[in-house]
This record gives sequence, C-alpha cells and structure tokens, in this order.
Amino acid sequence: MKLKPYPLLIAAALLLVTNIVTLFLWLKPDASSSMGGMKAGNEVVATVGGDSVTREDWLYSLEQKYGEQELKQLINQKVIEKIAKKYNISVSDEEVNQEYALIRSVYNSFDEEYTEDEETVKNQIKTDLLLEELLTKDVEVSEDEMKSFYEQNEEMYSIPKMYNLKQIKVGDQSEAEQVIKELENGSSFDVLAMERSIDEQSAHLGGEIGYIPANGELLSPEAVEEIDSLKEGKWSKPVKSGSDYAVYLLEGIMKERHYSYDDVKSQIRRQLAIEQVETPLLPEAFWDEADVEWFYGTEQ
Repeated sequence: MKLKPYPLLIAAALLLVTNIVTLFLWLKPDASSSMGGMKAGNEVVATVGGDSVTREDWLYSLEQKYGEQELKQLINQKVIEKIAKKYNISVSDEEVNQEYALIRSVYNSFDEEYTEDEETVKNQIKTDLLLEELLTKDVEVSEDEMKSFYEQNEEMYSIPKMYNLKQIKVGDQSEAEQVIKELENGSSFDVLAMERSIDEQSAHLGGEIGYIPANGELLSPEAVEEIDSLKEGKWSKPVKSGSDYAVYLLEGIMKERHYSYDDVKSQIRRQLAIEQVETPLLPEAFWDEADVEWFYGTEQ
C-alpha cells in the first residue's frame, strides 16, 4: 500500500502553528479593556533593563511570523468545505476511522506528527480525504484496475493487534518499583515519564510511544503477556526491556483486522486517481472557484 503522507505531514506542521497562535490569541484581552488605565495593547509583558516589551509588540511579532500561514490554513479549511458541498462530496466516519487505523499501523510509533490527540488527527484526515476526492472527482478508474491493485497489495490492508501505550523506562528494577509506588500514591504518569524516563524520544512526550504491534520487535513476549492482562488506563508491573526496565500505561487496544476489497475500494480509487492528477495536492487549486479574497492580496 502506497499511502500518501504528504498532505498529512504538511497539515501536522500547520496544526503546530495553529496551536501556538491560538494560545497567544486566546491570551489576548479585548482591545477595549484596560489595566490600571493602560490600554491592553500597551500592557507590558516583559522588561529588559528597564526597556518594555508590550503585548502589542508581542502579538505583532507573532502575526509577522505566523499570521499568513495561519490565515491560509483557516481559509483552506473553509475552501475545502465549501467546494465539497458544491459538488456533493462527503467522507464517511467509517472511511476516516479506516484511514486512521491504516496510518497508525504504518507510521513509526515515535513520529511526532501523529502524537496529536485522536480527534485532531481524524479531523485532519477528513479534510485531506475531502481534498483528494475533489482533486480526483473527474478522474476515471476502472474496476479492473482497482481489483488488480488490491490483489497485488492485499497484505498491506491487514492491521495487526496494536497497543496504544505510554512508557516510563528506567535503569533497574528497584527504580521501576519506585515509579510504581509513586503512581499508586497519585503521581501523574506523564510527569513521572518526563522526570524519570531515560528514553529521550518518549520522555518529553509524557511517555507517549503510540500504537505498538503486539507481534513486533518493540515488545518482548513478557511485555505482551503483561500488557494483555491490563485494563485500559492501568499501568503494568516493571517489565524487562533490553538492559533496562519499563512501566507501561495501556491507553487503548486496536484489534487485528483485515480489510476486504469493498472496505478499501474508495481509498484505492483515490490512490490510483491521484497518480493521474497533475494539479498539486493543495487546496489553493480551488481558491478562484471559491472566490477567495484575503488580507495578503490576490497572489497565492
């Protein structure tokens, strides 16, 4: 299966920008408010040797760095929704869930593009699928082509059993047992992972390692047996992991599944159709049709 990750990777980067800008705009008080008689825009947010940095300076800098990109993201979302509605194009929740499962089974567990919460990732998947449907709406793909593609790639539409995990990895068993005691006393798993875990890739993510196959190389048979005994939201006892020990938190289980041709027919059609499309996979292709006007002019 040749998944098309590019729209999702671009979107993940934009999601990061969106989160940053949203945070700062959320902090921005109403322009008409005042603090001690001072207009909100002139509120001092930092001083450097007696020189002030105002909220207005701060927000202006943010707008200069992220404003155009953030506005384009918001416009593109509206454009895709508007044009999809115009052509009566929709994407079902089942298709979104299927794409999400396939992505989770393909991408490395430490790909930070996919550490966003499930709802956020699924919303972006839906947007990407709508865009692909729009870009390929006039492309014809025969039933024979789609069936042939499925038969040649059928194994890629099988998803193994996977665990959605967090981990705290430490150097020895006694330290792992101390982690368990702190968890039992009410400590946050995420905080302990950031403070204690020696695994740099997952520690700064609160221990998040994503979806791990039960039959893969990342989990020992002992770890799989222990995790299988857990209920969702519970942590494991210390488990040997190479020369170290790990405490796992089970957040969820993705059951093993094999998708039939009918299950993935729409995805295959998009896959084959996209290969025939010369237009870049960008929402800007529909800006003229959506009659877009924006702050930064007419150039796209």
